[in-house]
Amino acid sequence: MSAIFQPLKLIRQTLQVASTISPATSIVKPDSFLLSSVRTKVRCYFPRPNEVRRVNRHGWKTRISTPNGRRIIMRRLLKGRFVLSH
Repeated sequence: MSAIFQPLKLIRQTLQVASTISPATSIVKPDSFLLSSVRTKVRCYFPRPNEVRRVNRHGWKTRISTPNGRRIIMRRLLKGRFVLSH
């Protein structure tokens, strides 16, 4: 519970420090970037699945045709996966 309130204490302290410093005498601006939200842009769509593209990229033939693909198949075999590729 204290982990939740520690950022709130930090914000409250920065607000108190920013309010005590007068803007006319201060050369450095207060840390107001802490209050701005991060990652405000929300993705408004989700691309439609394309089965042909999925099979071409992650299918058995593509995996077996390259050395790294064979490594992926072997890793999944050793881990015990039921489905090895698409």
